[in-house]
Amino acid sequence: MRNTVRILGIDIDNIDIDEAGILTKKLIEESNKTCKVIVAPNTEFIMMAQKDEEFYNILRNAELATPDSVGVMIGGKIQKRPFKQRIPGQAYFRKILEIGEKEGWTFYLLGGEDDVPELTVSNVKKDYPNLKIVGYHEGFFKKDSEEDVIKEINSLKPNVLFVAMGAPIQEKWISKHKDELQVDVAAGQGGTFDYEAGKIKRAPKIVQRLCIEWLWRLILQPTRIKRMIVLPIYLTKIIFTKDITKGSYDK
Repeated sequence: MRNTVRILGIDIDNIDIDEAGILTKKLIEESNKTCKVIVAPNTEFIMMAQKDEEFYNILRNAELATPDSVGVMIGGKIQKRPFKQRIPGQAYFRKILEIGEKEGWTFYLLGGEDDVPELTVSNVKKDYPNLKIVGYHEGFFKKDSEEDVIKEINSLKPNVLFVAMGAPIQEKWISKHKDELQVDVAAGQGGTFDYEAGKIKRAPKIVQRLCIEWLWRLILQPTRIKRMIVLPIYLTKIIFTKDITKGSYDK
């Protein structure tokens, strides 16, 4: 039985990074190419979901939901059910690559613009030389149709499909094609490929330890300010809402 904490209607697994790897391995072993969905709810996801019922249901029905922000951590503490560990998307990505190299899993990377997926593959292969990345494609289908990309993925039948298109696009894309994708698990990865490709510099270790990577990203990408506006709204909502387990679409 899953150990989850519900925040504004979204169930998030109370796990650490090692447990995330173990659960992903179990999903892969039991999947038989039935595309189990993995999401990484953060503050923005949760707030988006309050106004988007489709996204809300995708997050609620995912087979695994990793805790991916300080706001999520605060939500757990307020309920006196603290999360074991925050699991940033890139940390999860690296953990699955590490396990996958040992287990012989196959991977397909979908997302990023132009040369981002190619650079991502090149860079991660330096750390995981025996990793089996069987294919990759940029996430905006400039050269090929969506149907052709899905056909390629299905011809390769990867164990893991990483999709980095940003939320909620990536989650909706996975959900839309879930029944036709012949993969074991599919996980949204947001901006992970941009970091791995070297397009965006990762925050210094001290910033990561202080859990203010969001501020670092805002400094590097000022256009994110519109997205960051939801943070104080979220904090106000979870501090002053009597039952923060209830989401907008709960009956």
